[in-house]
Amino acid sequence: MLAPLCLVAVAVAVSRPALLSSPTCSAVRRAPHACMAEGIKVDVRMQPKSSVALDIDIPEAVSKAVHAQVLSELGKTAKVDGFRKGKVPKEALIAKLGMERLKLATFEQLIDVAMAESGPQVPLQTCGDARLVGEVEDLAKKYEPGKPVSFSIEVDVIPQVPLEESMYEALQVSVEKEPFNQDAYDKALLTLREQNCDLEEAEGSYQAQEGNQLLIDMAGFSAKPDGGKGEPLPAVAGGEGVELHLKPGKFMPGLVEGLIGIRAGETRDITVTFPQRSSVPQLAGKAAVFEVSCSKVQRRILPEVDDAFAARVKTGMSCAELDEKLREGVEAESESNFRKAAHRKLEQALVKALPAEFEVPDTLLEQVSKDRFAGMLADAQQRGASEEQIKELITKENYARYLKMTAPMSAIQVKADFSLKEVARQQGLSVSRDAVEDELVSMQAQAMQRGEKFKESEARPRIEAQMEREMVLDWLQAKATIKLVEPGEAEETPEDIFGASPEELAAAALSTDDAPAAAAPAAAAAPPPPPQPVPAPPAAAAQDESASAPPGGFEWGETF
Repeated sequence: MLAPLCLVAVAVAVSRPALLSSPTCSAVRRAPHACMAEGIKVDVRMQPKSSVALDIDIPEAVSKAVHAQVLSELGKTAKVDGFRKGKVPKEALIAKLGMERLKLATFEQLIDVAMAESGPQVPLQTCGDARLVGEVEDLAKKYEPGKPVSFSIEVDVIPQVPLEESMYEALQVSVEKEPFNQDAYDKALLTLREQNCDLEEAEGSYQAQEGNQLLIDMAGFSAKPDGGKGEPLPAVAGGEGVELHLKPGKFMPGLVEGLIGIRAGETRDITVTFPQRSSVPQLAGKAAVFEVSCSKVQRRILPEVDDAFAARVKTGMSCAELDEKLREGVEAESESNFRKAAHRKLEQALVKALPAEFEVPDTLLEQVSKDRFAGMLADAQQRGASEEQIKELITKENYARYLKMTAPMSAIQVKADFSLKEVARQQGLSVSRDAVEDELVSMQAQAMQRGEKFKESEARPRIEAQMEREMVLDWLQAKATIKLVEPGEAEETPEDIFGASPEELAAAALSTDDAPAAAAPAAAAAPPPPPQPVPAPPAAAAQDESASAPPGGFEWGETF
């Protein structure tokens, strides 16, 4: 699941432009701002894609005062031959530092003063960093110390969602019927039969086959570079009297396969690699050698489905009652799937109800795409992709292409997030604290069972956001007209899923300036299936990253 969108409600004063950092400028910017901001004028111009431009005019009085302050602060630390520190005359200081360097330091300080003043004048809900229009060095060269100066700052803002109750109180969607899932029923029944099977010990030199069960003692060792056994692994990675069902995929890859054909009384060394997600974190991804001694090979005899079998599943249960329970479970899963499908359709309908001119900030679009890109890489790693394959994906060219291709899909998610938050606000829908706490406890227990870390500070906003999303979608579902159609009659188009046609997605890939589309590895050639989007809690902190920055957890050309 993806992380919630990071939105922030703050004044522009806390969003700072990315400016030149130099020892001179840093020394000045650590100094307190002079109380001299009177007369600074800030005009706001609306820009496309939910951004604004702040046109800032600094009068002569402020320009002179800031210039004097910069000279004073620099004079306290400057080392000039023939003068004591802090006693350097103005002319000698300018000659030492150079006028261009002094103008740059003054201009940056003027930006700081202006940004601090713009907050009270223009309170905005911003997301991401403010951006200076133009290069700071070029603007500083044109600046005349002590003279009036003007410049512009751009910043993305949280959009106002143009959504009225009449636009969403009676949505109409078509959702496919959920037929009875016979495969799920059969699978559940087979699982119960396997859990209650009879074991028949094989005689003589019988060689174990897939589906048999072994009784084994196993001891784990770290694998040496030459494939030999190294230091013993923790006791959790082995044991005596272990019952092992020879079913591929049930244990770590390679273990079951390496024991096919083993006989009772035989010992084998099996080389395996622990999966990246392991119940023992220190063993994740590590190569190991298991010394396995087999004491028994047993055939698993599945019971017939009758009253006697049902009574083994639960004392006193009949075969008819077992059938009814299994059907209830399958139908409950079908209802859950129908709810998810209805929610997805309602979300699409809600986004389509928005005016065509409604736009969302690029900052948030990139954040969503970055999360997806990082998730794609993590999934590839989980599926066993090598470090070299991962490194081939993590390039600026692939990432730039990926951002372009996923921009329409990210726009749909962000618009849906904002729309659902707006519906919640208008209808007064909110999740109770107790409900959030209960879900937190449940998820923490599940994480502990899987041997995974659980950070409540990270999980809480995600859980609260997801619960609120489901609450709003349930409210919309209760108000909506849902037409049930046969399977295949309500298929989603590429535009519904990705926000663009295949031709448009291909054009976006080809339009990447930095590299031809043919250079992209296959895994990055198309956007991944859209995950369930998560709405943003309004109090979360914004973290803007430039388009050239790699997604979280990765570096260009590197793995984790």
